[in-house]
Amino acid sequence: MDVFGISPAQLTIIIGLILLSIETLILGLSTIVLLAVGVAAVLVGGLAWAGILPETFLSLVSATGISAGLITVLLWKPLKRLQQNKVETNNVHSDFMGLTFTLDATLSAQDAPVYVKHSGIQWQLLIDPASHEQNLPAGSTVKVVSVAVGKFTVKAC
Repeated sequence: MDVFGISPAQLTIIIGLILLSIETLILGLSTIVLLAVGVAAVLVGGLAWAGILPETFLSLVSATGISAGLITVLLWKPLKRLQQNKVETNNVHSDFMGLTFTLDATLSAQDAPVYVKHSGIQWQLLIDPASHEQNLPAGSTVKVVSVAVGKFTVKAC
């Protein structure tokens, strides 16, 4: 049965391409559901168009669902690994690298966190693990050696 002169196999491919477009262009590959269903619909539509699968509604929908499940199982771990971003520990491109300032409070690796306000942002201070100091007393001049989101890693000057 053709709808608007389009066979069910072609319609399945079109639906798959629309789902893939939504997933990539609008959602930015953030969900696996539309990706799996889109790829499965394109594959099943291609198989039906080639005559390997019957072009019935039930066969196309069930084959798409089964294929989407298999694709999800196969792609789950690789896509999960891609989503795990590693935070760069030494951001050498930051303008804050080398910034020096005087501590208002004692900074210790074990005590409560110390914060400094710079450029309108509250930054948590951390002692550089490579330095030998475990405590930096109030009034010490420190230098920023690493920057992460909301954190300055400092060492004594």
